[in-house]
Amino acid sequence: MMGMVRNLRAVACATALALLAATAATTLHDTAPAPPPASAAAPAKAAPAGSLTTLTVRARFGQLDAVTWLAASRGYDVARRSDDLNALQVKVSPDAVQRAVTDFARSGAVLYSEPSYRMAATDAPADPLYARQQDYLVPVNAPKAWDIEQGDPSVIVAVLDTGADLGHPDLAGRFWTNPSEIQNGLDDDANGCVDDLHGCAFVDSPQPLCSPASGGQVDDDRGHGTFVAGVIAANGDGAGMVGVARNVTVMPVKVLDCSGTGNSFAFAEGIIYAAKSGAKVLNVSLAGSGDAAVVREAVRRANDEFGALVVAASGNSGETKVAYPARYDTVLAVGAASGADPDTRAPFSAYGPEVDVVAVGERIVGTVPRGGCRVFLPCINNSPYALADGTSFSAPQVTGLAALILSHRPMSPAQVIDAIKYSATPLPDGNTTGWAGAGRIDMLGALRLRYRIGAPGVTRN
Repeated sequence: MMGMVRNLRAVACATALALLAATAATTLHDTAPAPPPASAAAPAKAAPAGSLTTLTVRARFGQLDAVTWLAASRGYDVARRSDDLNALQVKVSPDAVQRAVTDFARSGAVLYSEPSYRMAATDAPADPLYARQQDYLVPVNAPKAWDIEQGDPSVIVAVLDTGADLGHPDLAGRFWTNPSEIQNGLDDDANGCVDDLHGCAFVDSPQPLCSPASGGQVDDDRGHGTFVAGVIAANGDGAGMVGVARNVTVMPVKVLDCSGTGNSFAFAEGIIYAAKSGAKVLNVSLAGSGDAAVVREAVRRANDEFGALVVAASGNSGETKVAYPARYDTVLAVGAASGADPDTRAPFSAYGPEVDVVAVGERIVGTVPRGGCRVFLPCINNSPYALADGTSFSAPQVTGLAALILSHRPMSPAQVIDAIKYSATPLPDGNTTGWAGAGRIDMLGALRLRYRIGAPGVTRN
């Protein structure tokens, strides 16, 4: 019996110390005089609201009513009762903490009592450039979405662009590795691409001063593709910036040369390569002025045969002329909102009925190749990061959101599009009717949707 009493006293004292430590930050700054000590039998005296200590008291099964009565009989303030948790939230004055803990510890109806610890809302990365990123990530609720999902490495995102800097420190560990290929000058997996350890290049007719690239030669000789990759998946590692879907896997598919140009055939090859290789989201931050049948067919096959979603920039013409492939029905077309006012259109953003959604497209932070400052953009403080404007950089934010959704639950391309559009924040037309499609993306809203989006009359669950 004496051993039991000592154990109860030890538990009570230890819990009381924890409670006092948890409340020290508020009680040390409380300017009201402390109330006199209460006797063991006397009810706890009222204290100023700011100085009350909040306890969570977990009742044993079937004993919540008894614990509620015990708390009230001792003069403690029962602030909340949760039948689902089988627990109470009880408020007591700081000087009565030890007495309260002892009271609950002695009761056979209580499983435990503990401090009600403060919970901080939303993920706030420690990466230094995140302060600049907040201007466009906060309006789309990215920090709150990251409390739900930060991406899964099993979700592969293809970046069809100028390639990527495979050695960029903020993209370390993010690049896809072909499990069926080794560096030996052979096409080991017979997929038509030699030595494609991390992706494939389709640049056979480059502009003057640019070099051709084939096989696994996906190194970025411009910087555009590396920038896009960083927007999607830069590591949340306390250095540099953070990507929208920081934990997904990036597959570089080089279809543009050092001048940022390519052709529809190579582009179509890149689409099929990415889809066949397992990419479930394809980011296309490039634009064509014509409707190339080979590209249209590649986009259709990626969607229908491989279940891959294509996300494409609407273009930077600033006119009512959405570029290809963003104009295709199965493509998620992305325009750009202004950085100064994310409720309005960025002046360069192409618009039209094909635009599905928008994200902010001005002063976007991205990764650039090491040693490549000023090749594509001037670097921030001589580090491998830069700021840029364009639908090329609003699109990968939406690509990142699609990757977060697929990391959270399996969906078809059409379902992902519906989830993103259904949850978007409608925006005013201003002087450009329908420029934003369904509206500005809401990353938190898209991840919270728990039912299937279907046609009118279709059951939703």
